[in-house]
Amino acid sequence: MSKDNAEKNMKTQEGVGSVDLLNRDIKDNPESVQPVSHGLLQRIQVIRNQAEANRRREHQED
Repeated sequence: MSKDNAEKNMKTQEGVGSVDLLNRDIKDNPESVQPVSHGLLQRIQVIRNQAEANRRREHQED
């Protein structure tokens, strides 16, 4: 297995572990699950757009 594949596999396993932990917490504490507000979703989108623009700008500078 190549180094890149090994790293991808490790990240996938970490992601699965995180999802399992989240799933268990939701099952154990369903009262804690609350909707995300529209305002928060908008703020997240603005931040994601800014981050993407920064990545593109940095890539073009290389």
